[in-house]
Amino acid sequence: MSLNTPSRPAVRIHLENITAMNIYLLKQLHLILFPVRYTDSFYDQVQHLGELAKLVYVDNQAAGSICCRLEPEGPDHPGKYRIYIMTLGVLESYRRRRLGQLLVQHILKQAELLPYVTRVYLHCQVQNTAATTFYLRQGFEKVAYAKDYYKHIPDKDAYVLVKNVVRCS
Repeated sequence: MSLNTPSRPAVRIHLENITAMNIYLLKQLHLILFPVRYTDSFYDQVQHLGELAKLVYVDNQAAGSICCRLEPEGPDHPGKYRIYIMTLGVLESYRRRRLGQLLVQHILKQAELLPYVTRVYLHCQVQNTAATTFYLRQGFEKVAYAKDYYKHIPDKDAYVLVKNVVRCS
């Protein structure tokens, strides 16, 4: 006897650039996901980041986002840049589906494609052990402890996590 089970329709997951047409979705996600409130100038800038700022959709529902910026490495490294992950979040009901991994992998791929980018880095609240573990699993390393990094939230300390860009020759 065979048991027939109805087949489940395929879930469609895709990334989209953040634009004037969907910026309101990013604002809604940030209000739900983060204890920090971002300024209008932050949202204005994010709309111009192209591949460095993405929304992830599951069956046409916004489920998460990543927002990064390109920064110069500093005067000791002229012409070299790093990517800073400003925000990464996935709604709780969509977690454990590898959406965060998809977003981070997209940024790491962008870093590889840009020959002047040397690393990707971020700050992560020390108390947020789930996020720290997530980044460590993505190949990031804890390189510093930033005391009182966050100014307007109770848990102020952060780890600095870094992943160096490795390019195949």
